[in-house]
Amino acid sequence: MKDWYRQLKLEYKIVAWSLIVLAGIILVLIPLFFFSLMEVPQGIALGAGVGIIIYLFLGLFNNSDSPKKSLVLTVITIIVRFLVIAGILVLVGWLYYAKGVKAFNIFAVVGGYMIPLIVHIIVGRKENGSGDSAKL
Repeated sequence: MKDWYRQLKLEYKIVAWSLIVLAGIILVLIPLFFFSLMEVPQGIALGAGVGIIIYLFLGLFNNSDSPKKSLVLTVITIIVRFLVIAGILVLVGWLYYAKGVKAFNIFAVVGGYMIPLIVHIIVGRKENGSGDSAKL
């Protein structure tokens, strides 16, 4: 099992650990469903899910053959990532504050976006061994 894990690319390790952390957070927040605070775990799940998917696409486009193609795909992915994150925050804010649909908490969505970044910092430091985190 150790050898299989060591052979995985860093992007896949980060996605796997992010999913594990997300599942743990959702399990811890299950009691909020019983106290009518469902928007918090749902917001964290939305933010983390989008963050993990975007991180996975960013990692897939970074592994291109040509450096110029990789740079262009990375820039396009970063712009699309920003637009998707901003669009979801605007949509959640509009639903929550303008329409009164309390399905997702906007602050929980932002917190969910942070999960892949925090996992990346921790796993990247462990992979490098030197204390420096891997490149984003």
